[in-house]
Amino acid sequence: MRKYTLILAVLTALSLYGQQRMGAIKAGMFFPQAVKGGGFDLGFEYGMKIDTNLDVALSLDWFKKEFTDKDYIGAVEAIGGDLTGDQYRNVGKTTIYDFPVMVSVTAKFPINRSLKWFALGGLGAEMLYASLKAYEEGVGSYDEKVLAFDFNWRLGGGVMYNLGQRSEVFGELAYHYSKPSFEDDNNIVTEYDMSGIMTRLGVRFSFR
Repeated sequence: MRKYTLILAVLTALSLYGQQRMGAIKAGMFFPQAVKGGGFDLGFEYGMKIDTNLDVALSLDWFKKEFTDKDYIGAVEAIGGDLTGDQYRNVGKTTIYDFPVMVSVTAKFPINRSLKWFALGGLGAEMLYASLKAYEEGVGSYDEKVLAFDFNWRLGGGVMYNLGQRSEVFGELAYHYSKPSFEDDNNIVTEYDMSGIMTRLGVRFSFR
């Protein structure tokens, strides 16, 4: 963990004192192995421009997925039969939050004056938080909170289009690797495979 702290501290110092800083906001879908169907992912970057086509940044992602387990009770019908529906009983709920923090590098390769393709890579640490609940006749009978940690890395690429001298829109496709885990009081290790494909759209901008 000290190694990651040192890397992040150096990056932050570079960002503060660089001649030209950069930022990015991106949003899309992430499909980790441990989460059925994937979920929404939001990312932020802040760092510095080494030169016109190379950015180094600190990145933070926010991923959320929620599951609700239900038991089917039966069909319902309003008076007169004008409205019908189905009734379910909630029997469980799982909410997952994932927070990757990385040092990322983005290298750009111009195709023409307005269009570029780019490659990206990142390395850092990750925290996963999960809330697990089960119900019995509407009363919570099981409630557990989980915190899991691991290192991570990411590789990907995409295409950028210049909006202006200091702004770009982009689409990216990347593979993210991480397997956060925790050990309970009985020395049992639980691991969550948060490795998978992410696809996002976003905007990058530079400023002094």
